Amino acid sequence: MSIWFALLVPIIGIVVMAVFFKKDMTWWELILPLAVSVIFIGISKVVTEKIAMTDTEYHGALIVKAQYYEYYETWVQKTCSHTTYSGSGKHRTSHTVYYDCSYCDVHQPEWKVVNSLGESFSVSSGYYNQLIKKWHGKPQFVELNRHINYHNSWGRSYGKDGDMYQFEWDKVALSAISSTTEHSYENRVKAAHSSFDFMDVTEQDIKAYSLYDYPKVDGMSQETVLGLDSVKWMTPKDKGLMRQWSTYINGYYGKTKHARVYFLFFANRPEIAGRYQEALWEGGNDNELVICIGLNTSGNGISWVYPFTWSPQRQIIPDIRQGIMESGKFDPKQIATVTIRYIGKEWKRRHFEEFSYIRVEPPLWAKIMTWIVTLLITGGVCYWSITNDYVADENSPLKTKEKRRNIRW
Repeated sequence: MSIWFALLVPIIGIVVMAVFFKKDMTWWELILPLAVSVIFIGISKVVTEKIAMTDTEYHGALIVKAQYYEYYETWVQKTCSHTTYSGSGKHRTSHTVYYDCSYCDVHQPEWKVVNSLGESFSVSSGYYNQLIKKWHGKPQFVELNRHINYHNSWGRSYGKDGDMYQFEWDKVALSAISSTTEHSYENRVKAAHSSFDFMDVTEQDIKAYSLYDYPKVDGMSQETVLGLDSVKWMTPKDKGLMRQWSTYINGYYGKTKHARVYFLFFANRPEIAGRYQEALWEGGNDNELVICIGLNTSGNGISWVYPFTWSPQRQIIPDIRQGIMESGKFDPKQIATVTIRYIGKEWKRRHFEEFSYIRVEPPLWAKIMTWIVTLLITGGVCYWSITNDYVADENSPLKTKEKRRNIRW
């Protein structure tokens, strides 16, 4: 039911006022409930549709630099003032008093990483030191040419210069670090689920097939490999390799192809679990390639592969499925190699502006809320219209005059 059907409420209110309180009404009081309701319903429709259509996609990029900014401080020369008053009445005078409020501007040391898009993220000193070992980094001195003011007072010296040290990623895929940032976009597919052939997914389905929610972004990181911790036969080394390859793929192709890749593993689950996962995520976001892989719990075999994506290059789906299934066993390097090959050759992001033709209706909760608020608005405006002192001029109904009323209910 359209949200505009809520206009029945003010229309009924206008009819009631016109029939029972005609003498107390001006022409503009009769249309006021409808006018206010139209404005409110229009705003409600736009806002709720915007909320329904707004979705979050995830962008990845490789971390290419690590930086350490030294502690520095500089003396800031500053004069402050305050006003004092003396006397009273006509003899009250003000005096402005100036005083020295100079201070030492202190900047604590900072550690940051920079991705291939030039975005900067703060990290801890421990994380910075880990990257030195992982990338075999040799921090290089960078002169920042800060303007430092030095000052001596009360037996202490103020002012200390500080510069920066940085080192770069060693370009090795298995040492790559990627960043993840969240971005909002318009997703009419999400808002109009019934327009596409997605299965309904219940809580029982989620438990039965071990389906996944989107992993949350923690700082600059997001887990893109899900389900490996439940596979008992898999070694920590293989789990680490799979996560590392995924990190590299998302970092590298996040910038060059705008691709976001998730590897979802299902231990001892049927292939239909992949279809249920696709339905739960409603096909994924516009920039995603989701690769669902079924694993045997008794060995390292791959039972099935089910990729899904909105990419207009549909050939990438059977190519990745066949490429991963060819080995027949879980091999992180093989899975990564196949994914890299076909993303490089075939991946193209779909822009959801293509779905601008989809008509989006506000959700049911928004319609119920709109009806309730419209009822309150109509009641309030009608009550005010009946009880105020404005009435129509008998000689000219289009004019308004004031008249003291004695309303009896």
